Amino acid sequence: MDQGVCFCPEFLASRKMHDYPSRKLQLARAVFKGDLPANDYIGDIVFSGILSRQGERWQNFRENPEDCTDVMILSRAMLLEKGYRPEGPGQLRKLLEENGGHINKAAAWDLPLDSAGDMAILLDDATAQGFADGEKAFAAYCRNHDLGFVNRADPVFLGFEYFACGLIREGYRQLKQVIAMIRDTGASKVLVLSAQACYMLTIFAGKLELERDFEVMYLPDILGELQADQPAYVYGGSFNLRYLCNGDKLNEQFKNQREVPVKRSAEYIPLLEGDRRVNKLTIWQRPVGPEYSCFGTDSEALAAIKDMAVRDIRKSGADCVVSYEPAAMAVLKEELKDKKVVSYLELL
Repeated sequence: MDQGVCFCPEFLASRKMHDYPSRKLQLARAVFKGDLPANDYIGDIVFSGILSRQGERWQNFRENPEDCTDVMILSRAMLLEKGYRPEGPGQLRKLLEENGGHINKAAAWDLPLDSAGDMAILLDDATAQGFADGEKAFAAYCRNHDLGFVNRADPVFLGFEYFACGLIREGYRQLKQVIAMIRDTGASKVLVLSAQACYMLTIFAGKLELERDFEVMYLPDILGELQADQPAYVYGGSFNLRYLCNGDKLNEQFKNQREVPVKRSAEYIPLLEGDRRVNKLTIWQRPVGPEYSCFGTDSEALAAIKDMAVRDIRKSGADCVVSYEPAAMAVLKEELKDKKVVSYLELL
């Protein structure tokens, strides 16, 4: 069970085996079976994972990538039911109350409307804030491609944070409301701009048996090739690379006309000498952290996880970073102030 430990950001941050996914779940299983009592020590360990899917068995052995994350969420719910009281759920509820049901105070986007059309837009909270600099470029893209929406682009809270905190019933209700809201527009298609939104409305909604009668379209799936004004390090993020396994697709989006492998790079996260992209996106690309609003995780561990990812980017030597993950934008811009950091939307 430990052959993926060298990829696990939580373990690499602490060097403690209880921070490896399988060991967290061994503790949760012991509590579930009654072999160990539920206590704060075990609860703190189980709740400390960032759910990035890094270091899980499927990365080496191609087992079902959903299982470990699902059981981790269920384990957290179980510990809450058994009396564990972490700070996270309360912090999440307080944040949502302060922001009127949202995880931030991002503004609506000004996108073309088409009341007679058949496509809705879902602008999730993280995208509305993290990719705000890409709003004008995306709006121009929509106008140039005669793309309009039947609804306004108001930010929407998807509910993933509820599940990450073990609040499954509240998360279920929130995602159900989001699906109902899209259905009420009458559109047969909904366009999403983030991998988390795509995952939540398709794979995750399916596991919750939440039916939808509309097609979900993820913008990168319908885009052609993209190019920055200089060779770029492309950051895919956990939801793209490990939840949706979109690495090959994003590599093609920034397809190099010429590329040479860099011998000094790591085997699983290779660097390249290329004219468009200086790295190959794989399921092993390190995350800069939990790419959702995370509560209760040790700040020193999060700092160490961030530093490992930032070192990888700096090692590439690129002066430009392109991100597909809105939740990572604030960290990338803060840690890479000497580089140009843009979202994929800004390249449209």
